[in-house]
Amino acid sequence: MKNITLTLIIGLLILSCSKNEKEINGDLYFKLIDIGSFYGADDETIEKFEKSFDSIRWSKIAGKDDLEIIRVFDILKANDLLKSPWINLKTDSEIKKIYLSELEYEKLKKFDRNKLITDNKKVELKIKVTELDSGIYYSDKISEIKLIDGKTYWRK
Repeated sequence: MKNITLTLIIGLLILSCSKNEKEINGDLYFKLIDIGSFYGADDETIEKFEKSFDSIRWSKIAGKDDLEIIRVFDILKANDLLKSPWINLKTDSEIKKIYLSELEYEKLKKFDRNKLITDNKKVELKIKVTELDSGIYYSDKISEIKLIDGKTYWRK
């Protein structure tokens, strides 16, 4: 009986310490104007934004949207993702922004939105993600990439 109890306790501890990791399916979704990270930015630019965010954070006039941008910035910084590339993934229920490792992002850079639309194709992905915080996802493993017939969704 002691062994079963000990095994259960260890199992629960391991599960509670693991991150919220799951595999999701969806289509590559394009936004023409999309602010998501500082991918490609230099350290000086990031530092300027960080100083601006700090002054907004302590301002009494900071709005809800301002505080949300700062929250996301802080989470990205804490997880060393400020300079990470990202994609948008259209699932059945929502559009998720997923930050990627550079290696995984390289696999997707070849897909051109205009060509996909012209050819009536879309990119379907199966991707393993970790939810870092509410609505903030990271992946270093795209399990499957399929180019199939269908409508590529996008927004300005």
